Amino acid sequence: MKKHLVSTALAVTLGLGTIIVPSLQEGKVSAATINPQNNQSAVEAKADQLIDTAKSLIGKATYSNTEYKPTAPYKFSCASFIMYIFEKNGVDLATYNEDYMVQQGTYVARNELQKGDLVFFKSKKTGTDPDHVGMYIGDNKIIHMADPQQNIVISDMNSKPYYTESYYSARRVLPTLLPSNPATTGDNIVGLSYDLMNKVKMGNVNDEAAMKFTSTGFVNYVYQKNGVTLGTTNLKELMNKGTTVSQQNLKKGDLIFFNNTVGSTTPGSVAIYAGDHRIIVPNSNGISTRVLFVDYYKQHYITAKRVFTEKAVPVENPAPNEKPPVTNTSSPADKIVDSATSLIGKAKFGYVYDENSLTFTPAGFTYYVFKNQGIDLKEKLASRQAEIGQATQKADLQKGDLIFFSSDNSGTKITYAGIYIGNNKYIRLASNGVITEDLASNWAKQNYVKARRVL
Repeated sequence: MKKHLVSTALAVTLGLGTIIVPSLQEGKVSAATINPQNNQSAVEAKADQLIDTAKSLIGKATYSNTEYKPTAPYKFSCASFIMYIFEKNGVDLATYNEDYMVQQGTYVARNELQKGDLVFFKSKKTGTDPDHVGMYIGDNKIIHMADPQQNIVISDMNSKPYYTESYYSARRVLPTLLPSNPATTGDNIVGLSYDLMNKVKMGNVNDEAAMKFTSTGFVNYVYQKNGVTLGTTNLKELMNKGTTVSQQNLKKGDLIFFNNTVGSTTPGSVAIYAGDHRIIVPNSNGISTRVLFVDYYKQHYITAKRVFTEKAVPVENPAPNEKPPVTNTSSPADKIVDSATSLIGKAKFGYVYDENSLTFTPAGFTYYVFKNQGIDLKEKLASRQAEIGQATQKADLQKGDLIFFSSDNSGTKITYAGIYIGNNKYIRLASNGVITEDLASNWAKQNYVKARRVL
C-alpha cells in the first residue's frame, strides 16, 4: 500500500532523476481555501464534506495499489483514496503514502477521535510504518479502501480483531491543514499559489500578462501580489534574502532552498512552505505539492528563509451579537506531544546523541523533543532529568510531564525517560524505535518510578 505506481502522473525532474507522482491536473480543487471561521464548527463542516465525498464513491471505485485513477471508473489504494477525498474538498495532504500522512497534523488518542481524523493500522510484522489508513466518520466507524474484495467500505473499529490488534495511531489533520482566522500573509501566499497551480505556465521567461513564469518568477509574483517585494528572480540572490529559520520553526510562506548535488550550498530549486510539512514546488514541469519527509528533500535541503514579517489580515467587524472567530492554538504541552509523535518511525535507538541521524538514548530523545520547543532539560541522562522541574504524582499526570522507569521490573533505579501524552498513555524511545504505550501495561506498572513537571 506504499510508494504506489500511478498511471495518471506527471514527471517532476528533481536534479537526481525523475519521480513519478499523481497528477494534480485532473479534478484538482484549490487546496486550503480560506475558511471564514477556522474553529470547531468549521472543522466539523469540512469533515462532513469529506465524509459525503467518501461515501459517494462506494460502489464506484475499485482497489489498486499500482494505479491511481481519479476519474470514473475510479481506482485507488487506501492512501490515494484518502488523498483524493481531501483534495476534492480543498484540503491538500500533498502525499499518497500513509507513512507520510501519519506524520502530519497532531496525534489524537483512540478514545478522542473526531470526524475527519486519519486512522492508521499496521498488520505487517516487519518495518515501523503503518500499512493501512482510513478516515474516522463517527460512532467508532471508519471509511476506507479496504482491499480488492471489499473495495470502499464502512467498518466498525471493534468488528474484527484486525481493527483492534493492528491499530497503530491516529492524526488530526483538521484544522492544521486549514488557514487560520484571520488569514495571515502566509495563508494568503499559500492560497494564491494553490489557486494558480493549474492556471500558470512554467518555462524560461517571466511574462505576467501571459501568466508564464520561471520557478523564481512565480515565487516573486505570488509574494508581490501579497505585498512582499523580493526584488529578484535570481535563485542565489533569493536565498540571501530575509532571515534564516530552522526546519523545526518553519511557518507558512517561508522559502526553502534545495541543492541539485547532495552537500552543495548552491541552490538548485526553491519551494514555498505551505504548513504542516507541505511544500509547493514550482519548476519547469509545473507546480506540485510534496511533503518534506520525502528522501529527496531531506537529502537536498540547504536552508530556509523568512522574507516577511507576519501580520494578520484584519477581518470585517462581526455582527453585534456575534463573537469574533477564535484562532486555534496549541499549548506548550500539545506541541511537546506533537513533536514527540512526529518522530515515530524516524528516531532510532542508540548509545549516542546524533540529531542528524535522529539516533538517541531514551533520555536523549526526551532532551531533543523538549529542545525543539525551546526548553532545555540540561541533561541527557534519565536519572538527572528526573531531578528537573517539580515532582508530580502518577494520578495527577498532565500532557508533557516527564515520566521515568526502571528496566529491571524493580521500579527503583531510573534508566528510561518518557513523555506523558494524555489518556494514561506515554511515548518513549525503545530499542525498536519510538513507541506509545499505556501506563496500565505490565511493563509500565512494574517499572514506573516517578514523574516530573517541567512545563
